[in-house]
This record gives sequence, structure tokens and C-alpha cells, in this order.
Amino acid sequence: MAFVLGALLASLAAWVGPLLDPPALARWTVQTHEENDFRAAYALIAIRHLPMFLLAVAAGRLIFLVLEKPSMRMVAAVTLPWLLYVVVTGVLESVAIGEKPFEWMVYQPAYFIWPHFIAIPAGLYAASRMANRRK
Repeated sequence: MAFVLGALLASLAAWVGPLLDPPALARWTVQTHEENDFRAAYALIAIRHLPMFLLAVAAGRLIFLVLEKPSMRMVAAVTLPWLLYVVVTGVLESVAIGEKPFEWMVYQPAYFIWPHFIAIPAGLYAASRMANRRK
């Protein structure tokens, strides 16, 4: 059941994520043209990944309400579909443009890639902690 709910969350995040890309990249472009890479990183993370984190917290609260006993194992089971989606999408996009399959994992700057792995799992972990506190 946790994997299925995680797949639903991954589907929702995969639908919402591309909607956040244009404003995030626009802000990042402005900051890099001003040669302020630190602010560019924070702009990209705040506009693209913070809403994904908050989506994971909200969805996680609902998921852990249904699943009753949140644990780290449960968080991992709910997170797994999202991580699979990120890896498969990254590999397919790399291969489509003629790169090695895992070339996308070493893109620079790293703040383009690694928050994808952190935002949803961190949001689900926060939601599980909230659910555990409630009980």
C-alpha cells in the first residue's frame, strides 16, 4: 500500500515539477547574469524545490494518516517510486542527447540535480515525524 501511495505522490510531483521549471530557470538566469552564483543557487532551490518539499509534507500527512504507523521503513517505501522516477528520467534524458547514462549525476552546478533527490524524501520524513508526534 505504501508503494502505491508513493507512486501516486511521484505522479503528482512529476506533473507539478515541470510547471515550476520556467520561473525557476528564469530567476536562476537573472542571478547568473548578475554573476551572483550563490543567489542563483538559492533562487533555483527556493522556486523549484521548496514547493516540492511542501507538496511532500502535505501529501505525506495524508499518506501517514492512512497508513497509521509511520516509520523509516514506511518513508523509504513511499519515497522509492519518486527516486526511481528521478533516476529513470535522468538516464533516459542523458541517453537521448547522446551522453553516458549517468552523466547527468555529475552536472555542474550540482544544485541542478541533487535537490531532486532530497526534497521529496525530506518532506515525507518531516510528515512522518509530524504524524508520530500526533500519536
